[in-house]
This record gives sequence, structure tokens and C-alpha cells, in this order.
Amino acid sequence: MSFVIVGAKGMLGSMLSVVFADKHPILLDKDEIDITNETSVRKALRDAGATHVINAAAYTNVDGAEEHSDTAFAVNEIGVKNLGLICRELSATLVHFSTDYVFPGTKEDGYTEADSPGPAINVYGQSKLAGERALKESGCNFYLVRTAWLYGPNGKNFVDTMLQLAQKQDHLQVVSDQRGCPTYTKDLAEYVRTLLEGAYPFGIYHGVNTGNASWFEFAQKIFEYTSSIAIVVKPISSAQFPRPAKRPAFSILQNTKGPSMRSWQDALAEYVRGV
Repeated sequence: MSFVIVGAKGMLGSMLSVVFADKHPILLDKDEIDITNETSVRKALRDAGATHVINAAAYTNVDGAEEHSDTAFAVNEIGVKNLGLICRELSATLVHFSTDYVFPGTKEDGYTEADSPGPAINVYGQSKLAGERALKESGCNFYLVRTAWLYGPNGKNFVDTMLQLAQKQDHLQVVSDQRGCPTYTKDLAEYVRTLLEGAYPFGIYHGVNTGNASWFEFAQKIFEYTSSIAIVVKPISSAQFPRPAKRPAFSILQNTKGPSMRSWQDALAEYVRGV
């Protein structure tokens, strides 16, 4: 077997590289593969003799996508289409990551794998939903893993941002009317490994730590686990913190068919205490 990790230098890709290290994966990033170019994808995956491709490459700037929609769709839709088509040619399995933002965020108890996605309420979500459709139409064997609110080493994320801001300020205001599933990249990478090694059926999975929180509750826990930082966290509404891209109010994912994952609180405690 030949494992290939695409987007290997990113926050998720770098963690996948660690979790799959004993498989001696071939690590590809922008310098080695342009997923928006079918010829580049075909050459890179054929040269690698790929049997399993894990795609951690994505355009993830939610606000930036509003202004740069062409780039977002090129990476998140066309890139996925190319990977899927070439994986079908090679009879390779493709693991691809999507997002909670493919849902409109109106279900207070969240979304299961059986729920139909859409309509997405921002360009980022629309581009990821287009990628999901392209993956399904490619004809390859795939695991489509939706995840949410990722944090981990080697990338910009909410946890690190909160800790950095706390070094400069004695109080923070954090949005309290958006709920989601904080997820540690380490747990997500191990979840994917379990899917593959357990020969789970191909299809859609929700890879998130168990439970959900608002951004405000998430921030509170971060500082609870870093008792050395004295800071006041105050809740505010989304209307008080306008962003270019609209966010779903309830972007909660339920994991009803994949491997079990620990609580978001336990995962966060491990990450924060190791920072």
C-alpha cells in the first residue's frame, strides 16, 4: 500500500503525517502537486503509486472566500474533482474532509450523516458543498469526513488565537450565539486511521469530538485549563461582531456511524496543557 497525504504542511495534514508515520506516507503540498490541475494530480499520484490518498488541502479562509470565490471553488470543488477522477483511474481510496458549514445551521440538535446538506449560507460552505458533489460524481471509492472547529499545532486556530490575545489583554469578548463541535486534529487523524484500518464502509462520516459548545463556552474552557492566565471573557452576539461571511447558528455535527471520539473538553485539556 502507498499512502499519500495531500496538503501535508497544513495544520491537519501535518498531524496526519504524524499519525500515519509508520505507513511511510508520501507527503505532497503546493510545491509537489497543484490539485486544481488535472495533469499535475495525475502525475503526482501515479508517480507515488497511490493506493490511499488523504486530502487535507483546502481553501479554509471563511471570510476571504467572500471576496475570493474563484480561488475557493478552484481548490474546494475542482481540486476535489481532479483527485476523485484520478483516484478512480488508479483504483485508489480517497479520504476527503468537508465541513459543518455545508449545512444552513438551523437544526438546534445538529446534523447527522443522513441529513441532506445545503443550502450553505456563505461562499466557503458553498464551495465545500460543491466539492462534496464533485467527489460523489467522480466514481472513486471515498470516505467523506465532515469536521468542524479544528485546532491543533502548526496552523492558525481559535485556541492559539485566544491564548495569544490573553498575553496582551485582560478581557476578551467572544461570540455566544454560534454553536459547533470543537475538534482536535490529533483525534481527527486517529479517527481517519480507524476508518481505514477497520474497513468501514465507504461513504459519509462526521469526525468531531463529542459534545458541542458556543465560541464563548469554548473560550471559557481554554482559560479554565490554563489557570495561570487571569482574564475575563464576556459573551457577545454575532451582531456585535460582524464578519464578511455569515456563520451558521447551529453547525453541530453528530457522529452516528463512525468510530467513537472522546469529549471535546478532554481533547482540549490535552492540547492546552501541552502548548
